[in-house]
Amino acid sequence: MLATAWAAVYAAPADAQTSGGGGRQIDVSVSNRLQYDSDVVLSDSRISGGRGKDDVSTSPTLDLDIYLPRATGSLYLRGNLGYVFYRKFTKLNRERINLEGGFDQRVLGDCIVHGSANYSRQLSDLGDVFTTVPVTGEFRNSQENREISADVGCGGGIGFRPSVAVSRSEVRNSAALRKFSDADTNSLTGQIGYSAPALGIVSVFGRYSDSKYINRSTPSGNDDGVRTYAAGVQLERNLGTRLNFTGSVNYSKVKPYLASVKEFSGVGFDLSAQYRGDFFQVGLTGSRAAEPSTLLFVSYDIQTSLGLTMTTELTPRLRWNGGFSYRRRAFASSPIFIAAPIRGTESLYSLNAGLSYQAGRRLRFSLDGGYTKRTSDTQLFNYDQKRISLTTSLSL
Repeated sequence: MLATAWAAVYAAPADAQTSGGGGRQIDVSVSNRLQYDSDVVLSDSRISGGRGKDDVSTSPTLDLDIYLPRATGSLYLRGNLGYVFYRKFTKLNRERINLEGGFDQRVLGDCIVHGSANYSRQLSDLGDVFTTVPVTGEFRNSQENREISADVGCGGGIGFRPSVAVSRSEVRNSAALRKFSDADTNSLTGQIGYSAPALGIVSVFGRYSDSKYINRSTPSGNDDGVRTYAAGVQLERNLGTRLNFTGSVNYSKVKPYLASVKEFSGVGFDLSAQYRGDFFQVGLTGSRAAEPSTLLFVSYDIQTSLGLTMTTELTPRLRWNGGFSYRRRAFASSPIFIAAPIRGTESLYSLNAGLSYQAGRRLRFSLDGGYTKRTSDTQLFNYDQKRISLTTSLSL
């Protein structure tokens, strides 16, 4: 997804304030998810070793949502720390960490400085191992993602709003072969918007990203990676308190470091819309962008995604939610990497539905079910996966 500085500067503080209700908030809870999965190994017989595909897991988790307002800004920390235990495939047992912390500071009257740091670590996607790659130890890979970002935006309720953002992200893997996918990405985004009550906020933006695979040497000594340039327009519009819309369209160009990797030029988009009715909420998301790839020896992906969610309150204590998502990845790699496909695509379809019951002020139960199907015309396994889970949450 091609994020913009405007979203980073203004949406992040708004989210934090909404989370905290405008005041100090310290929410800490513990939960445990008991889940049955019909295809834990994603139809990969190299992992299952003839022991079937299904398994049961349990995931104890600590959840944090902390918001501390100050006179001219705020601090926040949110995320979770947990561990996943499998009954049969114990070699897949792994920590699951996802944390984000940051600050917002108002300066010079109408400017906001925003900084954030993100860290995640978990078992990498088992579906990202090609069928032609030996999986000795590779399916036990832990993937670590680190990102820091800073941005500043200025402007009032009416008029021009310039902003600029910088970020750096790093991907690290624990398994020897998967280290070839370790990558560093540096990004710079500049944006200028105009705000008017009848119009919303209309912006133009430009972005440059540089991604390199730090452990992927080539016979010529050149780096594998991509440089991405994008320019576009964005609209943010709220219709009362019921409908919120943010959408952008851009033209992007991908220039690989390796001459043997095909370039890409085309249209990308990013949209998010949410409708809040009296008894239900509906959300729609979508995006198309070039991204560094998590697949071995693939230089970049063109990712297209769509998502639809719906939530409704059946009773004051009982809530239903459901959704659908679709993701398509088109791969681009170099013929100098023998193990990688020169081209190919993957499509992932997901359905989910669930019920949550607020048993008391602190205790909540959730029953969820899901179905995922993947199809691919390259060296990846096709699979159908069904899941059902029961989650118990206790606020401390």
